[in-house]
Amino acid sequence: MIINDFFLHHIDVINNTVTPINLQLNPQNLNDYVEELLNEIIANPNRRTYTFKEGNTEVKTSLDKILENDSDIENITKLNAERLLEKEVNTQEWMRSRNMSVEIQKGSLLHLHFEINGTKQIIICKVEHDEILNELNFEKVRGLNTKKKVFKAILIIFDGQQKISENYVFDKHNSKYWWDDFLELKQQYTDDDNTEKSLNAIDVALSTSLKNKYYPDYLILKNSFIGHYRNNDDLNYFNVIDDVVQNYEPVNSNFPKNQIIEKLNGLPAKNGFDPQFTVVKKRIKKRIKTQIKLANNLFLSINDFVDNLKNIIEPIKDDQGNKYIKILSSEGYEKIKDWIVQNG
Repeated sequence: MIINDFFLHHIDVINNTVTPINLQLNPQNLNDYVEELLNEIIANPNRRTYTFKEGNTEVKTSLDKILENDSDIENITKLNAERLLEKEVNTQEWMRSRNMSVEIQKGSLLHLHFEINGTKQIIICKVEHDEILNELNFEKVRGLNTKKKVFKAILIIFDGQQKISENYVFDKHNSKYWWDDFLELKQQYTDDDNTEKSLNAIDVALSTSLKNKYYPDYLILKNSFIGHYRNNDDLNYFNVIDDVVQNYEPVNSNFPKNQIIEKLNGLPAKNGFDPQFTVVKKRIKKRIKTQIKLANNLFLSINDFVDNLKNIIEPIKDDQGNKYIKILSSEGYEKIKDWIVQNG
């Protein structure tokens, strides 16, 4: 790895200031820090796919100048930091005007220009910064703590013609002020797309793998997935798989858990949806209804997400081989009892 340039600016939303920070890191420490950054950004499965908006947007325009090591590069990176400050101030004021008790995380903006095997790359990230005492004169100095966390980042990878070939956005909170206002990106897939495509893909995957041979498990898992979509506004797809399937205790002892997890993990790439998105509730309703035939003209109908479904409905078999469906329901018990009395 060759590190060409790095610039750090402290962002102070309270005082509305941007301050350049003189980084004093030895080359090995900086290399280690960049490698950890790359691993954190690329290895994170819960991310969205973005492209830069058309036209000469500000941050996108600055990338060429950073690659070319423009003579005014220090001012160019500072302008990006000032742009982020402006967006954070506006966002903070917007939240306060709506009585939201949320504070934007304090941090600094780091620009890194480096090469790996001849491929030019740039990272722009918001990082946690520190004030420490200088060992020699005991003056307070600001710096980059390589052990502290990254809040938000974008990794841009360029081809041989210095055109953007890939970009990876890292932001656990999917903050609009970061990807839209500051970086001026656009989402490749909308939240409607992601909700629709992911639910379709999950439904098909569960149905083809489980519906015929493991129907109770299929029903419980489908209900659990729908519950996650119904009860969460922001969804991390791979976290949902862990919650729903990884921790699931199957009805059938031969349930192929590992194969199902592997199949579900491959759905975002295969079906073209983001693993991180905001759920659009209106896209869920039509997938909830399930009807199970019990006998001629007798059906069990599930019309919406049922909490604790596995503890409410249970298939049982007696010593004579008769099969039953046991349903825990005080309301149903009273109604069925009255119905039997009335109809003899």
